Amino acid sequence: MPALKSYESFYDEGSSARKINKNEKEYVKIKRKADANRRYGKNKLKIDAKAKAKKNVKIVMFILCSFTMGMLITYRYNVISEKNLLAQNLKSELAAVEANLLNKQIEVEQNTELSKVEAYAKQKLGMQKPDKNQTIYIDTSKAMNSVEVNSQMSWFERFIQNIKDMINKFF
Repeated sequence: MPALKSYESFYDEGSSARKINKNEKEYVKIKRKADANRRYGKNKLKIDAKAKAKKNVKIVMFILCSFTMGMLITYRYNVISEKNLLAQNLKSELAAVEANLLNKQIEVEQNTELSKVEAYAKQKLGMQKPDKNQTIYIDTSKAMNSVEVNSQMSWFERFIQNIKDMINKFF
C-alpha cells in the first residue's frame, strides 16, 4: 500500500484523525490570534486608547493638584512672613515711642524743679510770696466728716433725705 505510506505521518493507526505536530500547533495558535485580532482588533485599539487617555488625565490631574498644593503652601508661608515682619516693625515702633515717652518724662521732671517754678511765677506771672497777714492756718485735726442738716426741715423733707442717704450707702 504505497498510498498509506505517504499519508502515514498524518494519520494515527486505526483511526482516520489526522496527527498534528508541534509546528502545526503553533501555526493554529498564531492563526487563532490573527483571527481574534481581525475580529476584535479595532475595539481593542479603542479600549487601549481610552485607557491611555484616562491614565494621561490622571497624571495631569495629579501634577496640577501637586502644583496647586505647592503654591498654596508657598502663599501661606508668604502671608505668615508678612505678618511676622509687620509685628516686628510694630514692636520696634513701640520701643521707639516708649523711649520717647521716657525722655519726655525725664524732661518734665527736670523742668518741674521748685526753684524753676518759683522763678517762672515771679518773673513771668508777677507773683510773690504771701505776707504774714495774708496767711490763714487751718486746723485739720478737728475737721468734721459729716455735714449738719438744717433743723428747720419738715418731717417729709427729712424722710426723703434719709432715703437718699440709705441709697448712697448701698452704692
